[in-house]
Amino acid sequence: MKSRQVGFVLMALILIGILGIAIRLISSGQDDFVMEGLMPITQDVISKIEITRGAQTAELVKTGEENWRIGKYPAFAPRLGDFWTHVADIPESQLIARLPKHHELLGVDEVSGTYVTFYLDQSVQEAFLIGKWSPEVKLCYIRKSGKEEVYGIPCARNGVFSSDPDTWRNPIVTAMPEEDIASFDFIYPDSTKSFSLEKNEDGDWIVQSPSGSGPADSRIIDVLLQAVNIVPAVGFEEEDVAKGLDFDAPEGAVRINTLKDSSSPTTRLKFIRKDTETFYVKIPSQSTVFLVDGRLAEFLLMAKEDIQIPD
Repeated sequence: MKSRQVGFVLMALILIGILGIAIRLISSGQDDFVMEGLMPITQDVISKIEITRGAQTAELVKTGEENWRIGKYPAFAPRLGDFWTHVADIPESQLIARLPKHHELLGVDEVSGTYVTFYLDQSVQEAFLIGKWSPEVKLCYIRKSGKEEVYGIPCARNGVFSSDPDTWRNPIVTAMPEEDIASFDFIYPDSTKSFSLEKNEDGDWIVQSPSGSGPADSRIIDVLLQAVNIVPAVGFEEEDVAKGLDFDAPEGAVRINTLKDSSSPTTRLKFIRKDTETFYVKIPSQSTVFLVDGRLAEFLLMAKEDIQIPD
């Protein structure tokens, strides 16, 4: 057979092979390539979720129609919403690998995988192993418990299925819109250092203190209003440590007084220094003790001289 004829035969065989694959995919409707046989795992059905990796476990428990708690703390609604968005993709997850030899590589083995278990009352509804995540791939690898196939769903970030309980808590110490704020009180153990910020009839901020009053630096006011718009935590203190902190005698406090017709309540932040980089912060109405970046805390615990314009 001439070489040109051989080439035609090879091309024909390749085309036949490609056509055969296409026919199988069309005829199967690609059902073999998505996860099947799942029980419902939607938010309205599930009553508890356990996420475990190694010795660390996050347990999310439903407390109402839409409310969830992590331990004794409310779960952070945006974080939980992101979780359920990804869970909704699981029934349409795409097949990645079929063989057990790929489990360790993808991180869905029993040693390195993250166990995610969905409960309906006391019964296990579904259980999965979640594998590794990388910024290059942006997939969450998922293996159903007791099965060998590994599937993938889109995951834009790491930690969607985190076993760290703190990642499910509300990381916002306070969020105060500028239009809700009436005044500030800066309160210190030495009462001579305490002062207030109030608006006059012209809308200008004025420093009020036992030693007198004066105009506030508008540049510092702008930064202050931006800072309290959202005060984020960098972490949470453990309960056994938090119980030993004396917030009745803090190093300083900032009370943000709100307008009567605003939707935001008046809020007082109490500060105790932890170390050179962080402060403990507590709001009296909450049991949570937040950790806040030291630079932000030091700015909020400003002295009157930092904001009042000199005569």
